[in-house]
Amino acid sequence: MKSALLVTACLLGAHAHLAVALDLIPGVWTDITPPGVIMTPASHVFCQGVTLDPVDPLTIYLCVCAYEVAKAGLFKTTDGGATWTRIGQLDEPLHVEIDPKDRQHLYCVDGVRGNTIGFWASHDGGATWSMPPGFKTATDHPPSGVGTSDLYSIAVDPLDFTHVLVSFHSPWENSRNCGVLESTDGGASWTARQPPSGSAGGYGMAIFFLSDPALKQGDAKTWLFTAQQGGFFRTTDGGSTWTLVYPLQMTHGGNQLYRTKDGTLYAGAYQYPVRSTDNGASWQPLKVGLPYSWYIGICGDGTHLYTGCTGEHQPVFTAPEADGQTWKPLAGGTRTFSTDPFEMRFDRVHHILYSATFGDGFFAIKVPDAVDK
Repeated sequence: MKSALLVTACLLGAHAHLAVALDLIPGVWTDITPPGVIMTPASHVFCQGVTLDPVDPLTIYLCVCAYEVAKAGLFKTTDGGATWTRIGQLDEPLHVEIDPKDRQHLYCVDGVRGNTIGFWASHDGGATWSMPPGFKTATDHPPSGVGTSDLYSIAVDPLDFTHVLVSFHSPWENSRNCGVLESTDGGASWTARQPPSGSAGGYGMAIFFLSDPALKQGDAKTWLFTAQQGGFFRTTDGGSTWTLVYPLQMTHGGNQLYRTKDGTLYAGAYQYPVRSTDNGASWQPLKVGLPYSWYIGICGDGTHLYTGCTGEHQPVFTAPEADGQTWKPLAGGTRTFSTDPFEMRFDRVHHILYSATFGDGFFAIKVPDAVDK
């Protein structure tokens, strides 16, 4: 199928967008991993974050990581995965964010290994990247900085793309823990926010805004901090104080947060994915139809939710957004995976679910209403 997509793109040129969207067989997972990127347990090459362009969802940014960073990098497609280009100089990109008012303006966090760890900005759609001098200062040795630039996740204020939070993979210097850096000017300057005391000395954290302006939930100071030790923590004052809101940790690697149209939140976590109906003030595990495992990626299409877990021969699971508590295998479970989706995204224009499945590859499935979900 991948070869067919490549041929179609070459033959149709400007019409490749339409061809790719239609060439996917409804209800069947298709491997659209960039050619030459071999993802197997032996290769130690794997997917991390995936981001769809908010205007043209067939433009996709895929973060590929590897123990040998020469095999990793940031990949971009403008035709839904028919063709790919490796862009920029980043060798271990983890997550990309796109400015909804300027699609050429991107942020990327890079970490864990390699030569390009840190916070990066692009103004040409990812072709080139620069690190703001203020980030270098904020991550320099104390007292001017926190002593590490090894990042793990990024969150952007839904009302202000210049308001950015980043979390860390490594502990801050002279500490066994790490908190959050906050910027309100697009990365030009940063303020360190201390970690929750209950995060138990863990590091490798994720950070999210708990703000939905349309639903009038939360604000720019309401955040969720998820830790690999200690659980989930919430702040309503921009990190001055934190409250433990869920006792179990996130999965190693991170977790994804998804908000439904009624404001219910879903997140990946250890043992089971979790659900909140009070904007993150409390969380409940989702066990019906799901195996005990590790969960990272979770998303929805406005009608159905999707998630997956670590474990041999596990399908992607789905549940109605209206309920969110009773899960079953997607498309009858005909395609299984050995690793969990690091991030999942849904293209609501073409009804395509994308899964950056950690060690298996990058997959797409067309899930129109007619398909048994």
